[in-house]
Amino acid sequence: MNVLLIQPPIRDFYRTALRMQPIGLACLAASLQLHGHRVEILDCCSARKKPLAIPPELSYLSEYYPPHDRSPFRLYGRYYHFGMGWEQIRRIIKASDADVYGISSSFTPYHGEALSIARIIKELDTRKIVVMGGAHVSADPQGVLKSPLVDYVVLGEGEVRLPLLLEGIEKHGRDMAQMDGIGYRVDGNPCITPLRSFIGDLDALPHPARDLLNPDRYRMGKVRSTMIITSRGCPHGCTYCSTHRVMGTAFRMRSPANIVEEMSLCRDRYALQSFDIEDDNFTFNRARTEQLMQLIIDRFGEHGLELAAMNGISFVSLDEDLIRLMKRAGFKTLNLSLVSAAPSLRETRRRPGAITDFAPVLDAAERAGMNVVAYTILGMPGQTVSEMVETVRYLAGKRVLIGPSIYYPAPGTLLFERCKSEGLLPASPSQWRSSAFPVETKDFSRLDLVTLFRLVRIINFIKGKMSEGILEEGISWRDLSQVLKGRSGVRDVPDEGVHGVRSVGTNCTWADLLLLLLREKNFYSLRMDGKGGMILHREPGSKKVLDLFFDTSWDKAILKERNNGRPW
Repeated sequence: MNVLLIQPPIRDFYRTALRMQPIGLACLAASLQLHGHRVEILDCCSARKKPLAIPPELSYLSEYYPPHDRSPFRLYGRYYHFGMGWEQIRRIIKASDADVYGISSSFTPYHGEALSIARIIKELDTRKIVVMGGAHVSADPQGVLKSPLVDYVVLGEGEVRLPLLLEGIEKHGRDMAQMDGIGYRVDGNPCITPLRSFIGDLDALPHPARDLLNPDRYRMGKVRSTMIITSRGCPHGCTYCSTHRVMGTAFRMRSPANIVEEMSLCRDRYALQSFDIEDDNFTFNRARTEQLMQLIIDRFGEHGLELAAMNGISFVSLDEDLIRLMKRAGFKTLNLSLVSAAPSLRETRRRPGAITDFAPVLDAAERAGMNVVAYTILGMPGQTVSEMVETVRYLAGKRVLIGPSIYYPAPGTLLFERCKSEGLLPASPSQWRSSAFPVETKDFSRLDLVTLFRLVRIINFIKGKMSEGILEEGISWRDLSQVLKGRSGVRDVPDEGVHGVRSVGTNCTWADLLLLLLREKNFYSLRMDGKGGMILHREPGSKKVLDLFFDTSWDKAILKERNNGRPW
């Protein structure tokens, strides 16, 4: 059969382009090719962005995301359509001779875009077959099949199931009830066969069909880059994570030799030397990780590749020996999943490891000359403002870049069910995204979360200035306020005018904005006044969060983002 696999465009305030590489579709494509099917991949997300009006259900965000803010601490500005326009997609689909269209729907807030692709296909030819898969489909297959635009769904891993489904379609539906993890209709009603199995021998799978992707579209900096998956499955059961819905709870590994074979092919065939390891538990099996790192060094030399694991690594499995080996193999940065500095919250969210184990890993990373990004989650039900402020304050005093993630409710998780039962879910699934600050509880408001998010942005900016040598590392907030007075480009910032607007000419600097924050406990954006000058505009901020943070942090030291001044 002729198959077109499609990654839809997305609509949001931001995207991380490299993380949008459709490596899962490339894995499916390779398996389908092995079974004799002709396959193409349409990555609709790889084209340029186009600004859009904020949709009505997200209109409350306009006060948090001013589109013309020139401040270095700004959050998001515009709402965008990232990728190909619908008419271009329609033309490509119309010109396609595919019999089956496989659409990825991996994130619930973007499911509308996946359905828009399906609608285009059915409008052009109702006889064409639409199959959907991905994390959202695995979490809500019944809901997806309620749409007449979708003919079949595939749950879990697709490399084995999708070829079996196509074989069943060719046989006019025979044996489908015997296939686990497949959804179809019987007399118009959704029928889902339970997901029972996962792929045991990952080495038996073909390498992703990267020849169906344009390698120049996916870069880390200016270097061609690709994702690589070396293991599957997560036994931890964190209450906010839906990984187990797609990959299961049993940890399964590819052999180091098989992984390095794929890396060698990528280098030789596509000139790829930068790899983002997208595993959920890359270092879970320490012995295998050590073997892989040593084999990479043996094959490509020390620092012969650029390696990253931007999906996050558990600090529990790291020590100095492994960190040094990872550095030699090509890692420059460790992306560590901290989640929270509060022991009680880590326990209730089923996060492995104790917070007391985190600092020794940071010390080992510093001795190895490795930079660290520490991921934290803000806005989970059960969190308090005090706990979130404590986590931010803790990381401000560590030599890390803070990676803040606003919690979003993912269907198929325990925390999603809690949100549902407590009436915390916003009405529209489009709101279930980080950029929408989706959840408010009795313990925190949306404004509290926006304030924490902006505060982290400011802390990271200060850490960057320390790494550049512009600010002294280890300075306290109290001393910083004195230093900033000497750097201010606007000697006398005018008193606040109507609606928090102040005219500041053209001399306003980041130092002025920071000084105002420390002096007044208010955020300000920086905008053009239409006359060649600039105006300061007071932005929404939670007094509760800012008072608590500065009351408890005023004399605390801030440390820079980089170790030993080494480049990222």
